[in-house]
Amino acid sequence: MADGVAAFPAALAAAEMINFLARNAKEGLDTVLAWRSLATPEEIPAGIGSTLTLTRKGRITSTTTPSAPQTAMNIDSGLTAASYSIEQYTITMYDYNRMAAEIDNVQQQVGIYDQLLAGARNSGVDAATTRDRLARAAIFDAYISGNTRVRGDDTAAPTTTVCYVDDIRGFQNTIVNGVITPVSATNPVTAIESGTQSNTLNVTAATADVTNISTAPGGISGSLTYTAVASAPVHGDAIVASDAPTIIRSGGAATTAALVASNTFNLQMILDMKAELENNGVPPFANGLYRMMLDPTAQRQLLADQDFKVYYAGREDSETVQSGYVLKMLGVEFIVTTEVYLQLPSTHSGNGDTDTVEVKVRRPILVGAEALIEGQFTGLENYMRDLNRNSNVIQAEMVDGTVHILRQPIDALGRFYTIVWDWIGGYAVPTDITATPDIIPTASAARYKRAVMAEIAS
Repeated sequence: MADGVAAFPAALAAAEMINFLARNAKEGLDTVLAWRSLATPEEIPAGIGSTLTLTRKGRITSTTTPSAPQTAMNIDSGLTAASYSIEQYTITMYDYNRMAAEIDNVQQQVGIYDQLLAGARNSGVDAATTRDRLARAAIFDAYISGNTRVRGDDTAAPTTTVCYVDDIRGFQNTIVNGVITPVSATNPVTAIESGTQSNTLNVTAATADVTNISTAPGGISGSLTYTAVASAPVHGDAIVASDAPTIIRSGGAATTAALVASNTFNLQMILDMKAELENNGVPPFANGLYRMMLDPTAQRQLLADQDFKVYYAGREDSETVQSGYVLKMLGVEFIVTTEVYLQLPSTHSGNGDTDTVEVKVRRPILVGAEALIEGQFTGLENYMRDLNRNSNVIQAEMVDGTVHILRQPIDALGRFYTIVWDWIGGYAVPTDITATPDIIPTASAARYKRAVMAEIAS
């Protein structure tokens, strides 16, 4: 059968328009956002500065000792006030903005679609994606820290006082009286080397490389300086700070570089991650569930896991089996997002050796309540009201804490509209050093306790 108007009689076909353009623009693919769902909002009032210091208090240690009868008649009844620890963390406010579109008024009138609407749509998506990625970066920066390996591509071989590592985050500072303090000889960080040999390192400095070659998401390659040890660290060995967050690697791999293709995501890892949060007394979110952030490939690996298949055996009528989508199970809510870090295979050579990650690495993360704080600058409300009184602004509107601005043309020809978004805020990841084994007997020594990261291969 002939296509289009060619099948019509010649007298009618001549009257038809062919090869014409559609009068609208189709939407492109969007990324799936999710990380801001983990954040607890904190309003930062205008006029108090660009950084807010917040304080979280710990609990007092329980007493199991009976009071002494002979002191009961004292003015203080023989009692002394209990003390508790505190921790302080800061939220630094930054200004994020972008001109998302510049629309030519003449072109807008002769164009094939509404460029103002398209620009506004893209502006909103851009602002939302920016904030989601900032939230993701903040939580990863904290929960991947303090876990690294001795590089095999260093510019100098490891010695009894210095070695090069893939990522120095978590070794640059320590907690002193609840305050994050730079590492020094006075305030060192204890780290354990494991693998080919065992070593306890008293780290006194962490120095970033001039050229960053870290393979970790947001990582900072560099060197660790420590008090002299009996034998130099060995290439490939793990170096883990004593207060490092827990990372559970598939197959029990000691480092990211030790992962192999068979180290995929499974139900047992989820149970281990959940147990770690519960041992630290981390509360779930308001709906009673912890949140697992993962990408579609990690979810696919979970659906193929034998333990998962046994768990769902005979449940062919369940939504999970029918749709292939894990929503809630075992006290965990699964949130599938495309906004994840994918670490590609890599090889770096130097000093006669190499540092290799052989597989593509994915990092699902299980998160409890208040692991991430989102600071919102309240001064944007006043800014928006001032903009709406500006004769050059057609409209300024606040959407989810972000100001979206449409400005009328101010160029000589009066042709170019601009669409801009603006957000002032920041993200912080509080530490949990006040939750010690004296307070919670099952607690770990981790500096950050409210999330557990997994590392898997694909």
